[in-house]
Amino acid sequence: MSRTLEQKIAEAEARLQRLKAKSRSLDTAQKVIVGAAMLARVRRPEEAQLRAFLLQFLRKEVTRQADVNRIQPLINELEKLPGPPVKPQKNG
Repeated sequence: MSRTLEQKIAEAEARLQRLKAKSRSLDTAQKVIVGAAMLARVRRPEEAQLRAFLLQFLRKEVTRQADVNRIQPLINELEKLPGPPVKPQKNG
């Protein structure tokens, strides 16, 4: 039995949705991996300079209140980690 044009369109749209979902899944997985690698590194006491950069970056870039609330415990944790004092870099 031959498929109608509408059936072919519906199948193509379903295929497109599956590909979009796969792309979003890959994007999310990449973010999780990169984030985990960065957090593992900045939690090391000897990475005070990188930690200071990340804290400054997060304070500047994360502006949505719900997101700020979600990462505040992490910021608090990172601020308490030992390491040599590092002066925050000035923007400009």
